[in-house]
Amino acid sequence: MKRKNGIHTGKSALRLMMVFGFVLATITGGRMQVQAQGDSRWITIAEESGFTRTPRYAETISYCRRLAEASQWVKYATFGRSPQGRDLPLLIINRNGHFTPDEVRKSGQAVVLIQSCIHAGECDGKDASLMLLRDMVIYQRFAHLLENVTLLVIPIFNVDGHEMFGPFNRFNQNGPEETGYRATAQYLNLNRDFLKADAPEMRAWLSLFHQWLPDFLVDNHVTDGYDHQYALTYGIEKGPTVAEPVRKWTAEVMEPFLQKMMAEDGFPIFPYFRIRQRPDIQKGIAHFPYSPRYSTGYGIVQNRIFFLVETHALKDYRTRVVANYHLLKHIIALVNSRSRELMALNRQADEETALRLRGTYLPLQVKVDMSENTPVDFLGVKYSITQSDVSGGQWVHFEPEKRTYRIPFYNRVNVVDSVQIPHAYLLPPQWQQQLDILKLHGVRIHYLQNEITLPVESYRFSHMEWAKRPFEGRLRVNFEWTPIEEERTFPRGTAVILMNQRTNRVIAHLLEPHAPDSFLRWGFWNTIFERKEYAEDYKLEDTARQMLAENPSLWEEFQQAVASDSVMASNHWARLYFFYARTPYWEQHVNVYPVARLMQPRELPLEEDR
Repeated sequence: MKRKNGIHTGKSALRLMMVFGFVLATITGGRMQVQAQGDSRWITIAEESGFTRTPRYAETISYCRRLAEASQWVKYATFGRSPQGRDLPLLIINRNGHFTPDEVRKSGQAVVLIQSCIHAGECDGKDASLMLLRDMVIYQRFAHLLENVTLLVIPIFNVDGHEMFGPFNRFNQNGPEETGYRATAQYLNLNRDFLKADAPEMRAWLSLFHQWLPDFLVDNHVTDGYDHQYALTYGIEKGPTVAEPVRKWTAEVMEPFLQKMMAEDGFPIFPYFRIRQRPDIQKGIAHFPYSPRYSTGYGIVQNRIFFLVETHALKDYRTRVVANYHLLKHIIALVNSRSRELMALNRQADEETALRLRGTYLPLQVKVDMSENTPVDFLGVKYSITQSDVSGGQWVHFEPEKRTYRIPFYNRVNVVDSVQIPHAYLLPPQWQQQLDILKLHGVRIHYLQNEITLPVESYRFSHMEWAKRPFEGRLRVNFEWTPIEEERTFPRGTAVILMNQRTNRVIAHLLEPHAPDSFLRWGFWNTIFERKEYAEDYKLEDTARQMLAENPSLWEEFQQAVASDSVMASNHWARLYFFYARTPYWEQHVNVYPVARLMQPRELPLEEDR
């Protein structure tokens, strides 16, 4: 079998080439028309069904494999396995047959990663991706968009959730008839897992990300929420948490381009939002800031644009898929035309993060400023609000009539928490789970060759309060913290994480305890809040009296503590532990953070990363 322009041209394939385009798919005015002009095997299941079906896992993999068999531009690969034993599928698309990260880097192409079905019931991006890839590599309608771009396409990320298939997974969603489930087989939401990496699927994804380090990423979703005219909304970050080169390009280049091109295609788009006072949208809408647990927030800490696509669940499936198709096409076109510029600003963001962040203050948390807004024209629909005689709440009724509303948009964010970045973080070697996750994120780690005592900063915690219900399989913890300075002795093998890396933002968000998605917040260090040694009350009664006899002023301090602490006022153990905590028997590590911050450069006996 011979090949031409990357396509097999044997007898079986020639039947597909009766005219240029094989099965010619055209998209005009927001509608897709498929005109069979030969072998129809390249029509996707979504198209063939009139957009009432989305393919199952096996059907999707079969289509992907056939793309790879038909075109030398496409390689079908896998990047891991799910807990139920399914392969995680990956399509690599490169016009020159370069299918490894090293080959692509040497060629100078930009890498765009497109992922779908992270929430497996939200399958629009999967079908849009398959159609677009077919048009690129089989019909070659947009082959020129691959001149400076290599595509990594994950058609189904949450493969086990995808096969929890049925008609009752997406209550608000207008088609297809059956879809997958939101979470994984372990009931983890992958789009809350980017930083903590509990799920095997996410650990595989992080390994893929680290190998390829894409220049631009797209995460395809379907939103619920309010009715409006937009077939697609989008989420991006342009605030103070974003590296300046990335922030500038996002606001000045990418966003205006995509808004313009989508409007010309008949699909005006709008930023993803939340309603300020549900359900009345005329009271205003607000930006939704993303912490690193989400894809878009993870892009921030990795100095990359991770573009969130949210097609509108109330639109029919055909409209949503076609809108998603258009957006993906325009994103690839933008990166293709400005690939060198994008790669250069990504390198600049990485270099600035590695070289200039140390010693400065990094924003960890932001909050939308609800005192300031920008009026915008919002393409909505007519609606009314009545008092529900069923729920007792407000009941919103949407009507087909289109309406444009002038409403306030609260899209300015202010920094509410930041931290000074140290010279290095030190983690004693027993905390292997945390170290393994840091490595998954691409963090370089060195190790002490021998024991050493150092002056360091750290934190002491108080007023810990755990969530009453689990969230993503963990009981998150809130706390108050006090900075401390002390000398600590670190054993041989202690991990030393120098803050001279492109992953500095990732490191800080995991190791600074008050960051929104830190290891500590997610409960990775709950053991530091537990005492393991105890004292009997009869022994403490004697000890308390001895301490008071030796230090009479302690009585006044004790009385003040009882007066100000309701627990001590009613609990004899709390009173006795007031004295126990002031003895050398009290465990000094309790409520003290095991991670140390080395603020000043110092010569350390280090060995290379293992």
